[in-house]
Amino acid sequence: MSVSFLRRQGIDPDRDVAYVSGQFSPTALQSLLGGVLDAAVLAPPFNVIGAEKGLTMLTFLGDSVPDASSSNGIVTSAQRIKSSPDQVRRIVRASLQSLYDFRRNKASAIEFLAAHFEIPKNIAAKSYANGLDILTRDGEISAEKMRQILAMMQDTGKKDTVTVSAPSLVDFSFLREAQKELK
Repeated sequence: MSVSFLRRQGIDPDRDVAYVSGQFSPTALQSLLGGVLDAAVLAPPFNVIGAEKGLTMLTFLGDSVPDASSSNGIVTSAQRIKSSPDQVRRIVRASLQSLYDFRRNKASAIEFLAAHFEIPKNIAAKSYANGLDILTRDGEISAEKMRQILAMMQDTGKKDTVTVSAPSLVDFSFLREAQKELK
């Protein structure tokens, strides 16, 4: 996403920027505050904490990069699915239930964020709003979003074209089963 954002700003990401890989939000925030990094992509609540500490949020990538999307998910092997489908089913169902609960119960979600990240409730409340913007409604992304994510990954990775079908990378059958149960 960073590469797409930079290009849309007229910056050549291959020439004008030096990347530091492996910067997770907590580390990146500390590096920004310490002057080691000039800019970073920060996930909630670290973007809110950064703003509270005087950093300027340049953009929300979801707005600045229209093809940006949540690209996290539950990952397992085909072997695990074959050997323990009930376990996979329970994990997917529990994750989906927590997504629904996060969206439906703002007060509890803010309490959770404050406790989990050990942050004040006012920062947790601002982070909650950001979380709603980056989480899917039902745990699923479209085939088009998957293609966009693959294109962004290709843009930042190997320059050799890799042909892979987005739907061949995911199995939403457990998710769709959980969606039916929980609705």
